[in-house]
Amino acid sequence: MGTDKKPGSIVHLGAGALSGVTSCVLLQPFDLIKTRLQQSQIQQAHNGLGTISATVRSVVAADGVRGLWRGTLPSLIRNAPGTSLYFYFLNHTRHFCLAAEQRFTGDQARTQLSPSSNMVIGASSRAFAGFLLMPGTILKVHFESSLYKDAPYAGLYLLLYEAIKNQERAMAQRRNVLLPETTVTMVAGVAAGLAASYLTQPFDMVKTRMQLRPLEYTSVVQSFAKIYNEETFRGFFRGISLRVLRKGVQASLVFTLYEWVLRSSTRRSETSSPT
Repeated sequence: MGTDKKPGSIVHLGAGALSGVTSCVLLQPFDLIKTRLQQSQIQQAHNGLGTISATVRSVVAADGVRGLWRGTLPSLIRNAPGTSLYFYFLNHTRHFCLAAEQRFTGDQARTQLSPSSNMVIGASSRAFAGFLLMPGTILKVHFESSLYKDAPYAGLYLLLYEAIKNQERAMAQRRNVLLPETTVTMVAGVAAGLAASYLTQPFDMVKTRMQLRPLEYTSVVQSFAKIYNEETFRGFFRGISLRVLRKGVQASLVFTLYEWVLRSSTRRSETSSPT
């Protein structure tokens, strides 16, 4: 078959949108509980599952179980387009960087990107998507926040995700085990999400403080210094359990569903095309 069976841009946009919508709906309770904890500042006095449980009980008592999904529509409007654009940029920057690496190394048969390229691609794709979706009036503040928090996480996540997938496949090959691709992406997604969440938690804490107390936390550098001086290094990891759990599950779900859609699209295209 002489035609290129790789999914087109529309497929990447659609797969990204589908994975974004699915993750938003399924994980909305995590977002709601995290927001309630941040608003009430409970986590500053208590940092553990007891606080999370108390917040869940409070929401359910006031609004029923359906209350855990309050705010789903705004979350969909905010996150689904961003996820779609992120995967669109991810696809295009991958092709661009792979072609650049092939020219630079002289290896035209090269099919995998270097770890550093994966990190740059993940960070830049997240930054581009966030930049395009921001209203002009809040562009400066939120782009700075995205640049210091979302982009490092996305870059580190993609680096770890691709590395873990490669290790899983190599291990399965050495042991002559047939490992389903969905299993590979799910395990890599969870592991990379957990690791990247821990490593970028200080950036997330700074972003949260700047949003909740803008008069006290006026810039990224000043916020880092203030948190460290007043709360020591442990202050950056206050309330981390909920974020790590949410990020690990969300990353695995989003990438697994996205790559499943791409594989399904490719198989369907190959089946429908004449040989």
